[in-house]
Amino acid sequence: MMEVEEMIQRVREEQGRPFDMKELTTSCVANVVMNMMFGRRFDHSDPAFQQLISDYDDIATNLNSALLLFPVLRFLAYFNKKFAKCVRCVKNTDNFINSQISACTEVCNHNTNTLSLCDSDCDCDCDLFALNND
Repeated sequence: MMEVEEMIQRVREEQGRPFDMKELTTSCVANVVMNMMFGRRFDHSDPAFQQLISDYDDIATNLNSALLLFPVLRFLAYFNKKFAKCVRCVKNTDNFINSQISACTEVCNHNTNTLSLCDSDCDCDCDLFALNND
């Protein structure tokens, strides 16, 4: 619901002027996913969050179906640049997700003998982390 309110507020701020809804929609949808994964939303102006969105956009732009069907094409100069950019973006995304998991794990206060839920603002489900540690 928070993201719907954010969208409405941002649309109102434009006061009827035309603007590109892609960035706003992408940020709001990404925030819903982040909220489901990590139990919290990110500020739309957060540089790490914006980088994540940019990386996903770059992956969608540069990942060519021809590369998926014919992996050998990645050795051609045209596809090599696109493939290398996708690999960098995937690594950035992986680092972002791992840092968020680490942050949630640090916040979680659970007993290793008893699976319990976080008792913090994080809202992470520590059961998943506890299972991962077994």
